[in-house]
Amino acid sequence: MKQILFLFALLACFSLFAQHKLDTLAYQKFQNERFPIVNFDDINADSDNSLVITHLSLEEKIQALSTVWHEAKFNFANFDLIPNVEWDSLYRAYLPKVIATDHIMETYAVLMQFNQHLRDGHTRILPPLYHFKKQKLNHVPIHFKQIDGKAVVYQVKSKDQVYSDIKMGMILEKIDGEPVQDYIRKNISPTLHFSTTQDSIGRIYHHDLLKGAENTAVTLDFKTHKGELIRRVFTRSPYDWNIKTPVTYQVLPGNIGYLTIDSFASEDTFTEFKKHFSDILKTNALIIDIRHNGGGNGHWGHEIIGYLTKETFYPSMTLMNSYHPVQRAWGGDAIQSNKSSYDWKPYHTETYTKPVVVLISELTYSAAEDFSSAFKMAQRGVLIGTATGGSTGQPLGYQLPGGGFGFVCTKRDAMYDGTEFVGIGIIPDFEVKLTIEGLQKGEDEVLDAAINYLKQQKTKSIKSL
Repeated sequence: MKQILFLFALLACFSLFAQHKLDTLAYQKFQNERFPIVNFDDINADSDNSLVITHLSLEEKIQALSTVWHEAKFNFANFDLIPNVEWDSLYRAYLPKVIATDHIMETYAVLMQFNQHLRDGHTRILPPLYHFKKQKLNHVPIHFKQIDGKAVVYQVKSKDQVYSDIKMGMILEKIDGEPVQDYIRKNISPTLHFSTTQDSIGRIYHHDLLKGAENTAVTLDFKTHKGELIRRVFTRSPYDWNIKTPVTYQVLPGNIGYLTIDSFASEDTFTEFKKHFSDILKTNALIIDIRHNGGGNGHWGHEIIGYLTKETFYPSMTLMNSYHPVQRAWGGDAIQSNKSSYDWKPYHTETYTKPVVVLISELTYSAAEDFSSAFKMAQRGVLIGTATGGSTGQPLGYQLPGGGFGFVCTKRDAMYDGTEFVGIGIIPDFEVKLTIEGLQKGEDEVLDAAINYLKQQKTKSIKSL
């Protein structure tokens, strides 16, 4: 009996010492590996047509919809802006829709329609790269503004002779024989991702109206300034991303500097700005035009503001959520929101101290809105134009079956004082809109308003002496 008890005691000791201890670092590493980070720099286009996926299996279709659903359910930062959206119910409603699709582009069209309910410009679905390039990155270099419900020619981004008779202010009546509004409802609206009304209008008329498959022809019917109807046929060509210059500068009459910044995508923007800064210092006032700035990295915008003031300024307030399932198990709040903010202390030796105006529009977006917010909080000048797109944040990228990608906005930003602009837009201090008549005359009424404002400021300054 004693031997048996001794054996049990020995086994108990052996069992005690043999058990593994919890390795917390290994545990954390294992858990995080379940959520891989997508490195988009390593993803290249698949040019081998034999490897192009054209159809998804039933299981892959369901997986694709489920992935979009759960990535948004746990990561989307702006559900409070769409309180009437029942995300789980929508998921169930879209299951038969995605199952019924055939070609992979039909499947992704359904995913885009599902995603559209989130009403967020940083939350989107991209089809597999081969199909995306084939279907989307080809265009006619004519951009439009919606004015009085009409598609009005705003820019012709080509010097090719074929576009020579397309003038600013002309009205687009039909695309491939369809009235413009019917064409938009049929071909663009169903899969559009956007945050605000003005965001959707900007995307449709400036970016998407004439996009289509490469080397395809599109027939356009225009109404000229004199009310005449003309028809032109153009071919959609691949877009050359390298032709865009992020920063341009010139001096307007009255010694007013005019700085156009079309992107904050890289350090090149800041580098180009610094090249012009010595000339900017010589001007009496400065206009910064970010009406076509789609964003990038907000850091470079803050660097530029650091040249416009000596005072500390406050870029933004940020809310970031974290999910704690154990709190939910204990009956507490599973979602915990952490508010953060920071200040920016200018460190440059030279500072521009003259009056500054920033021009904004519905195409002012993301990091360009962060720039507008910080500029406004710095009280460095005024904003003139129309409300910005109303979308900023940090998108999380994830992979989808068939080689596509999804993005979901993971953080909520506001102005430093708490003023909301996501889902609203940053409201200008002075609203100025373009008109058909102004475009037909070759005028830029927003820029003209900024120039007049600065002239008035100069007059006030002289009178106060």
